[in-house]
Amino acid sequence: MKKTNKIIFTVFKVGLSILLLYFVFKKIPFAEVWGILETGNIAFLALALILFALSQFFSAERLGQYFGALQFNLQKNENRKLYLIGMFYNFFIPGGIGGDAYKVYVLHKKYDWGVKKLSAAVLADRLSGLLAILVLIQLLGISFLPANYKFLIIVSVALTLFLAKLAFTAFFPSFKIIFFRTLLFSFLIQGLQLASIFCIVSSFAAVENIWTYFLVFLISTVLSVLSFSGIGIREWVFMKAGYYLHYDVRISVATAMIFTLMTAFVSLFGIYFQLRNSDLLKRNLEARK
Repeated sequence: MKKTNKIIFTVFKVGLSILLLYFVFKKIPFAEVWGILETGNIAFLALALILFALSQFFSAERLGQYFGALQFNLQKNENRKLYLIGMFYNFFIPGGIGGDAYKVYVLHKKYDWGVKKLSAAVLADRLSGLLAILVLIQLLGISFLPANYKFLIIVSVALTLFLAKLAFTAFFPSFKIIFFRTLLFSFLIQGLQLASIFCIVSSFAAVENIWTYFLVFLISTVLSVLSFSGIGIREWVFMKAGYYLHYDVRISVATAMIFTLMTAFVSLFGIYFQLRNSDLLKRNLEARK
């Protein structure tokens, strides 16, 4: 039953990605978006890629903080390689073992660390990232509120952080000490990704309404769990925002596509480490027999 549900959910995600891409390119011909892509400034795009790669470097560091809190002392290089392999699984293998599940499986098999504790670390890592995104969405949304109501955002952010700290303390007591430290990592990660979005938009045109691009990107990041690797839903959200906020929808969709392609490119590095890791894991298991 569990396997059947996973298959159904995977089919749903892939189907939604295809359907949303169809809607996007029905509204905006792909040739027009491709024309925008061809005008991109290579220097800005290269900088965007570097910033995104840096965000993933710090994402791996944040996950390492959670492992360390459980006294699972994983070497930094091994943690980074495992993180890239997880990215590869998440992006390129729909319906297969997820990147997070792969990390738990490998570390349990290799070091005999507890599955429940590893799963808790991976989940807490994800939730820390989500918390930072929700806080940033609230802060960026302040520009859409009348002046008399802007103070509500500060109240909302403070309440969000307070409730999140209570929840972490209750459900993840092992991580309460590193709550704010890992949250700072999460803000750094999102800041680097927003800087990457800034560079992508700048590569196509003079930057206008960049704060709305940031807000739309963060919203699309939250919604990306509904589609396969965020493909389709990110482009659809950017397109809808372009129409609603009255800026060039071609640039908006092109920005989303470039970010997806950058994610795919960085994730591809996981193939090399996956091949090496499979051999090392096999030898490690044989040595333990």
